[in-house]
Amino acid sequence: MSGIAPIRKAPVRRRAVAIVALTLAMATAAAGVALAVAATTAGAGARPAASPGTNATASASPSPSIPVTADDYCYVEAMIYYRVKEQELAQTLLRKEGLDAEASGFATGIAARDEDDLAELREWYVSWVDARPLEPPADGPCGGHGADHAQMPGMPSWSTLQGFVDARHPDAERRFAEILRDQNAGMVALVNLILDGEPHPAVVESAQQVLEQAASDAAIIDGILAREL
Repeated sequence: MSGIAPIRKAPVRRRAVAIVALTLAMATAAAGVALAVAATTAGAGARPAASPGTNATASASPSPSIPVTADDYCYVEAMIYYRVKEQELAQTLLRKEGLDAEASGFATGIAARDEDDLAELREWYVSWVDARPLEPPADGPCGGHGADHAQMPGMPSWSTLQGFVDARHPDAERRFAEILRDQNAGMVALVNLILDGEPHPAVVESAQQVLEQAASDAAIIDGILAREL
């Protein structure tokens, strides 16, 4: 056993980095949102606010004549939290060695896609801040989410995240897919609640695209879980 110890030093460092990243995300969504806002305000004024989650096909700025509600703002905050979590999960998987090519490619695509989505969401977060409720809502689409959306549906427990951080191929890919499956289910449920109300037209457009992306991701996730890696 003494000859193995030096070889394990690098994985231990990677594990520590992954634990720190996931701990920060798990502890508070507000931290992720604050980082999102900081990134936006650093380059503010360069482009108009666009529909979040649309990447290169983003629509024009939402019309100022249409009022933004607390539920609209709830959508933006919640989607920032979901995307930050999703991106961090992908980045954690990609730090591991010997990954299955399909899972690795999927995680790489998620990390890049979410960066684009978050850029749009951050702009809405800043420009719609006047619609943010003073207290966490007790009912409605975001009722029970807590002050930082950490109690949103589909969020993994600490033990689940810890198990993923510790996992190696092929268990790591399966755990990654399982967490994403549950998060996507929670995200879809929330988006449908938003759409059941009277959301801002730009939120409707974004939410529909989120549902389409979730359906596409679900097929890949199911494929990863069905395979014997």
